[in-house]
Amino acid sequence: MAKISMELVKQLREMTGAGMLDCKKALEEAGGDIEKAKEILRKKGLAKAAKKASRETKEGLVVAVGDKNKGVLLEVNCETDFVARNELFQNYVKQIAELIAKEDKFKNVGVGDVEELKKTEIEPGKDVDTFVKEAIAKIGENIQIKRFARFDAEGENRVVATYIHPPGRIGAMVEIECEPAELCEKPEVQELIKDLLLQIAAMRPEYLTTEEVPADIIQKEKEIYIEQARKEGKPEHILERIAEGKIKKFFQEKVLLEQPFIKEEKKSIKKLIEEVAKQAGGNIKVNRFVRFELGQ
Repeated sequence: MAKISMELVKQLREMTGAGMLDCKKALEEAGGDIEKAKEILRKKGLAKAAKKASRETKEGLVVAVGDKNKGVLLEVNCETDFVARNELFQNYVKQIAELIAKEDKFKNVGVGDVEELKKTEIEPGKDVDTFVKEAIAKIGENIQIKRFARFDAEGENRVVATYIHPPGRIGAMVEIECEPAELCEKPEVQELIKDLLLQIAAMRPEYLTTEEVPADIIQKEKEIYIEQARKEGKPEHILERIAEGKIKKFFQEKVLLEQPFIKEEKKSIKKLIEEVAKQAGGNIKVNRFVRFELGQ
């Protein structure tokens, strides 16, 4: 068996992040060949990672990357808050987000295909799946990519903006359309974009407009409200009217444009947008949004 120097063990540890004893054993097995030892450690690490892959992941991180023309929102889960706050884990997540922003196949994916992402090369000869397994081996916790979205602003009159609510449990992304295009650069419109992102993050809207709410969901809610009112002893001839009133409140809770503005609750988001557009001297439209929250 080749004698392994402490310097070589330290060098391998710096290159791989593996424990000193694991590095020494790998070098002994590889006969002192550091490249072979790296491969041995990688194989052992992936085997350990496979065992950890079934463990529950309740914590994690939501990150955003991009600029006014493109935005990516990504959620990656881990087992503990301690790891979620770890710089190494955060760097892994950021690298994956940057890959999504770079790859043309993820352009305007809305909520993207995680399995397709796993098959994508992130480093020469290494796909995201292997990259994550190596992260699991190094960090010692199960790590799972939960979901991602990417918006690309097509046209000069559209902008994309993102927001991460500290410490990274909630993220929001929105696309705005302005007529004329220069409207989007005005300070009052920039402030509106920030307000919209805060609104989305804080108030959990599920739909942009009332038209987006599926008819079967509205019908189901209506039936529930009618039955509730009937059990409360309300007359049959007013049950429909009571249900319609509650449907309006349902929209105010679930639909972004119908929600009361968090900074001025007597004003709806739709009204806020109209006021800012008038002040800026043009038209403003919210095209789409997405919101990620850990555990949701």
